[in-house]
Formats: sequence, C-alpha cells, structure tokens
Amino acid sequence: MYWERVYLRQAEPWTNGGTLKLDLPKSGKLGSIMVHAYRAGVTDAFNAQYKWRLIDYISKIEVLYNGTRPIKSLTGEECKGLSIFDGMGSAPDQEFNYGSSTKRAHFMLNFGRRLFDKRYFLDLGRFDSVEIQLTNDGSSTYFGGNWSVDLLMYMLRGADAPASQGYFRTEDWKSWTTVQNTWQYLDLPTELMLRRLLLHVLPAHGTNQNADTQGYNVVDQIKLMQRARTEHIWDQSLRELWYENYMTRGREFLSYLEPYHTGGYGVKTGLGQVLGKAIGQMPQGGTPVTPTIALEPGNDGDTQKLLRTGSDNYSMIMGGLAPENCAVIEFDQDADNPNSWLDLAAVKPVNLDVHTKDSASADNGVVRVVLDRLVPA
Repeated sequence: MYWERVYLRQAEPWTNGGTLKLDLPKSGKLGSIMVHAYRAGVTDAFNAQYKWRLIDYISKIEVLYNGTRPIKSLTGEECKGLSIFDGMGSAPDQEFNYGSSTKRAHFMLNFGRRLFDKRYFLDLGRFDSVEIQLTNDGSSTYFGGNWSVDLLMYMLRGADAPASQGYFRTEDWKSWTTVQNTWQYLDLPTELMLRRLLLHVLPAHGTNQNADTQGYNVVDQIKLMQRARTEHIWDQSLRELWYENYMTRGREFLSYLEPYHTGGYGVKTGLGQVLGKAIGQMPQGGTPVTPTIALEPGNDGDTQKLLRTGSDNYSMIMGGLAPENCAVIEFDQDADNPNSWLDLAAVKPVNLDVHTKDSASADNGVVRVVLDRLVPA
C-alpha cells in the first residue's frame, strides 16, 4: 500500500474570469487534490484593492458526481481555511503585488479528514463520472491573460489498500448579507453525520478598503441547539469560537505579506483578527526610504491600514486568529468514531441562530455557513 502523487493537469490554462471543467479518472482511490493556481498581475493594478491576493479571485471550487451532485462546493478562501484546519501550514504563499509579479494560491481538497487519510477517501469507481470545476472572477483590469493551474492528485495504491469507509461532502449551505441587530434562524438539514460546521464571516469594507468593523461584531452571538432547542451545543460569541479553534490547534495562524499599497488603504491580511505584526522595509532601489512604514495602532481587524507615503513595498508577518476569516464548530474530537459526531437525524431539529451586533458598522457584511458531512460507503 502506498500513495501515488500524479498530476491530473499541470500548467493547465484557466480562462481569466472563467470556469475550468475537468473530468477526474474513472477509477482509483482519491484521497486529496493539491490545487496550485498562478498568474501574473497587471502592473500596479492592486495598489488600492481589497482583493489583492490570488486566492481572493477564486470564487468557486466544485467537485461534482454524475453531472450535478456536489461533493465539494466552496470559495477559494473557504478551501484554504479548511486546509489549514486540516493541518496545512497557515501561510503557504508569499502574498505580494509589486509590479507585474506572479501571484500564487495553494490549498488542498481533502476527501478524507486530512492528507494521507487511509480510512476516508473518494472511490472514483463508485460513480458514473466525477468532475472538478474551478471558477475565478478575475478580469483584464487585474490580470493580463489566462491563469494556469496545477492539480496534483494523491491516489491510494496497492493490493492491500483498504476499502473506503466514505468521504466528506463539504459545501456552502447558506449565505446572507448582514443587517444591524438582526437574527438569522436556520434549521440544519437532517441527512448524514455532521463532522464540522464552518462560519466564514467577512465585514463590509468602506473608505479606502478598510474594514467597517471586526468580524466578531458582524456575528456577535451564535446559538447552535439540538432537539428542538432543548440542548445547547454553542451559545457564545464568534470571538470565543476563534479562540477555541486557536487553542485546539497548538500552533500559530500566520500570514506573510509584501503589499505595495497606496497610503491610507487597508491591506487584507488573511486573518479574521490580527493580534501581532512585524514589518520591515523592502526598498526596490536597495536603499531605505523616508518615510518609513507604519500601520494604524490598535487595529485588530482583518484589514490593516497602511500609514505611509513612500513608493516601496514592505515585508509583514501577521499573527492572529480565524484563518481566512473562518471558524469551525467541531464534532470529531473522537476522529475515529463517526458515531460520536452530530447525527443530524437523531437529534433533529438542529437550529443555528446567528446574530449581528446592534451597530451600523456591522451592516452589509457577508456570512457563509459551510457544512462538512460524512457520506458513508
């Protein structure tokens, strides 16, 4: 038994602003796909943009079987956030935008619990067809032509390889734009075992792409209840969930940034809450310039306001919470016993209530709910 690493495609053209559709093999035991997208940007096109990283323009990743049935259906940011929660390093890419530099995005699509999971994987022979679809919302304003993508498959091989015990269906289930001091009342579906529930929370961004507020104000209270609201699983704030996710990982959430941004504009960090930052000059001419770099003090939001009037880019290391503005409520503490996960049918109805703070700055944010459920073999 062994893992074979084999490309589905390498340097495959991906239309700028389009959808790439590729068939997966007709048979085989597929554990994961590593996605590596890359494309040079138009010179200085991102200097005043909220979306300045390549991952920000990956609007949808889908894996479908038999034409329309979803296995995965997520945004690029959600894919990256889940990859980090599955064990990927939190900063796999150098995020920079000087000149026409090549921008990159790496993340995993795991059909099991993690990379190299020998218990759960996608048995491709079970389906008439399986297709991956990748969509980006780039344009000629920001990218000079078509993108490229590498898709590296991890296939479990060998006569002694075990049979799959199932795979994980992971999909954007609900999304909405927030309204001040408003509850969203949601009833979760009743099918399958729920391994994780992911919340992707994005504040609105106003003047000069700076966040209107922190994500923990966009969602200031979460209630997850089962058996007709008689049993509470979670009744706390999003901020407490961010900290729980941090405590259970035992490692830092980091992002590595080299922004070339206009002074006064917000730099999207890839973290929901920035707790610390280290910065340094990167002068293109080889000589430090005046004024030196500065960031807005006391700002713990998902964007950091750049205070400078120089013409160089800067190296930044950010550390904090909520990778890609994502948080997870997890039920797989006993990862090898799916019977201990949340049985949506047995404890129905399962209710998710999500509240937005009574503040005008919490308006017009975006909340997405992603369900990660086990489809048994």
